[in-house]
Amino acid sequence: MGAITGSIAAPRPQRTGRGRLLLTSAASIAATLGVVALVASNARDVGDALSLATFEQLAALVGLHLLALVLRAEAWGLCLDAAGAPVERRRLHATSSLRFLADTTVPTYVGAWVRIAILRRLGGDRLPTIGQMITADGTLLLVEAFITVGLLVACSVLAGLSWYWPLLFGAAAAIALLGAVALRRRFEGRAWVRAFDVLSDSRRRVTLTLLLTVVLTIQPVRFWIALQAVGLDASALESLLTFVWTSVINALPVGPGPASVGATVSVFGRDGVGAATASGLVLAGSAFVAAGVYSIWGALALARERREHSPAAGSRNAAPVAEVA
Repeated sequence: MGAITGSIAAPRPQRTGRGRLLLTSAASIAATLGVVALVASNARDVGDALSLATFEQLAALVGLHLLALVLRAEAWGLCLDAAGAPVERRRLHATSSLRFLADTTVPTYVGAWVRIAILRRLGGDRLPTIGQMITADGTLLLVEAFITVGLLVACSVLAGLSWYWPLLFGAAAAIALLGAVALRRRFEGRAWVRAFDVLSDSRRRVTLTLLLTVVLTIQPVRFWIALQAVGLDASALESLLTFVWTSVINALPVGPGPASVGATVSVFGRDGVGAATASGLVLAGSAFVAAGVYSIWGALALARERREHSPAAGSRNAAPVAEVA
């Protein structure tokens, strides 16, 4: 009976996973086609706006995004430290860089599995479990949710948005926090819930919050630079509002490019769809370059580690010892 039950139940997760992948891919392709159509219909205005961006502005966008990626990798590693399964810093940044590149180029949520697969393949002592790595991602999202709620409240007060938007997101964040607490208590002996422990340690909790606050503060600054670069005289509040709206859209499986373009057009479409679209493209392009630079370093770091741990390298390192003996 056990074998029969297993054979019947086994295909279900596979079908579910394939269905989710198809849905995510379809949403991403549809969003990308929408952006292509928007650019094509406003090609002249988009080109004129893009020509206004200077090299210094583009370099600042890339540098700031690269800093945000590095700090987010550090925050993820902090969660694993709290779980008692630390990842060596070179591995942490090397695998995270490839994860961020995957998230930038393919549908959302794929990158997390890229990083998990690479870390599992590398192996090593005290390797985090898959559950711990997923929980660490969830912890980051939880803390970022509360920071975003604060940004939504600021936008609502300063920009006159509907009062229920921050209330809805605040309620969702509170429910997620209660769910994390309940899971930690219910499965206290399980390894996968230990990443939540970063929230119970005051020093780590403050460090994590500060890291993610810097990460989320960098983004409105990037939006302001991109908006100014294409000729949109955006205020700090408009830049913040565009970033928050991008975060909301990015929760859907559409990818960072369509999310940036869609949010910018939604906020600044009245001032010119071409310039707003160009701003979204500048943001998406700079994010891709930053992730690409980070991933090149990550790939080189992984190759160097592989050479260091290869049998040939081990025999060369052992040779002098043998001669002395």
